[in-house]
Amino acid sequence: MADSVHALRDRLLKDTVTWCTERSPFYRQRFAEVANPFRGLEDLDRLPVLFREEVVQHQGDILCDPGTPAAVQHTTGTTGAFLQVYRGPAEQAFVWDFFGAQLLAEPRPGPRPLYMNLMNAYHGALTPVPSHAYVLSVGVYDKAQAAQARGVLERTHNLPGVEPRVSVVMGTERMVKALTAYLLAEGVDLARSPVKTLVLFGGHVTPARQRLLGSLWGANVQNRYSLTEMFGGAVEYGSDGIWVFDPHLVPEVVHPRTLQPVKEGPGVLLLTGLYPFMQQMPLVRYFTGDVVEPVGEPHGPAGLQARYLGRLKRSVLDASGPKVVPLLLSGPLYEALEALPDIAISPRFPDLPGGQGLELTGDLHYAVEHLPAEPGHRPERITLTLGLRYAPWMFPERVRELVRDLVLRLFAVHPELATRHQEGRLELKVQPRAAGEVAPYDSK
Repeated sequence: MADSVHALRDRLLKDTVTWCTERSPFYRQRFAEVANPFRGLEDLDRLPVLFREEVVQHQGDILCDPGTPAAVQHTTGTTGAFLQVYRGPAEQAFVWDFFGAQLLAEPRPGPRPLYMNLMNAYHGALTPVPSHAYVLSVGVYDKAQAAQARGVLERTHNLPGVEPRVSVVMGTERMVKALTAYLLAEGVDLARSPVKTLVLFGGHVTPARQRLLGSLWGANVQNRYSLTEMFGGAVEYGSDGIWVFDPHLVPEVVHPRTLQPVKEGPGVLLLTGLYPFMQQMPLVRYFTGDVVEPVGEPHGPAGLQARYLGRLKRSVLDASGPKVVPLLLSGPLYEALEALPDIAISPRFPDLPGGQGLELTGDLHYAVEHLPAEPGHRPERITLTLGLRYAPWMFPERVRELVRDLVLRLFAVHPELATRHQEGRLELKVQPRAAGEVAPYDSK
């Protein structure tokens, strides 16, 4: 399996570079200095890293097919420039044929499982992929849609060759959380439903929230890493947050400043979408902005794996040396704050009646500010401002306890932060405020 995954990626990477060079003015110029012939994975780190801003600026020249796309997908622009991604008719046809052939080659006995897909309008038209499952799509943005979703979930269906009840619910993490909150507010006993699996994608879901959802539904939780810019992603395995990437993607981890490969410790995830799975707008060595830690070897059984640590723009890293030193990672910080019921939350989906439970979908009120050291004036400073559900002066003892426990947890996860703070080289300041004084902070 290891050899086959590596061999597949190597061959398709060569095809990808050839395809891009022959058809894209942008890539033709960009790859001009790479040795000819291109030797595949062993030459990958010789290609330039591609940033989102470059894609936005040069999108017309990046396209390998100037024709009308079969689908236009778009990023939300939460932490970067808004970007549209084109999917061509040829690649969509290939994807359909490829996965359809796999289904024919590996037929599954028994009735087809019934999936309920929570539709997401944030990212445009999805790429259709054949599946053994029979999929019913529903919305969950307001009461009417959520009521329809409940009807689909509770109904015994009479579809030839298909299981009578929904056994899998899939959607972005916010959509699944929203449906969960609505059904609980309606008095539905989720654990008694026939749903055995929840499939989440689209955003970071902490281990605690995964455990909560699994417990409420009495179901297994599958967490997928995905981003609009790529076809494919990764699946999270085990309790230690290891992500295993699809064979038709090539993952890398690089230093955020030097862009050199990182073998251990934090780095930024790069992804390359491979031809023929991506044809009209392939992205080679795309800088995702996600901070990860590499796990395993590129030539191992599943190729390079990674552990998610947070977003680069929302983390504080010391990247001045050859090894990246984490001072405050957005992933562990979010997990720590999410566990505190004192932190105010602004729920999403205001038209969905879910009561206080809709806070499951929401954004925490907090802010992070980092100021580098000024030699001779002040040390490096990280300020963490917390928006609380109450005025801090009303419960001073609880606030002191909250700040102390939070700082100790952050020190435990970030040893360099603790060391620099103890030595006086870094100030960590935690500022409790009332919720209205601190804007909600999207976990992405």
